[in-house]
Amino acid sequence: MRGTMELEPELLLQEARENVEASQSYRCELGHQLLEAQRQIKDSASQTRDVLKQHFNDLKGTLGKLLDERLVTLLQEVDTIEQETIKPLDDYQKLIEHGVNTAEDLVREGEIAILGGIEEQNEKLWSFTKKASHIQWMTASQPKITGFSSVNALQIILKMFM
Repeated sequence: MRGTMELEPELLLQEARENVEASQSYRCELGHQLLEAQRQIKDSASQTRDVLKQHFNDLKGTLGKLLDERLVTLLQEVDTIEQETIKPLDDYQKLIEHGVNTAEDLVREGEIAILGGIEEQNEKLWSFTKKASHIQWMTASQPKITGFSSVNALQIILKMFM
């Protein structure tokens, strides 16, 4: 009996060693799996960050192009409105300049008529008076310059959405 009892402790010791070895191996394997899982998470998070950054950079580029195109369109619209709105004023300025030139000519003619001889003076004064009446009629029929409050003005209201 003694021999069988002595074997039992050796078997138990052997079994204990195998269990310790298996436990250490299992612990090592779990540690390796844990490290592998952590590495996988870090790698996938890094890749996701890179994809997000690239995606948003692409969006910024596209959005920048769209904003640039929209700006060009809006600037062209402002130019068109400006040209359409200022054209009547330019036309009116030409009309005024013509009227001023005619008035200057009339003033010179009147001065000459006043300074001329009596025979010439009557004829020149009659011509001057006739032209002056015609010019008064023309200036009375011309449209008046509108007040600044009546002139179109461009304005833009910018809104930020966040």
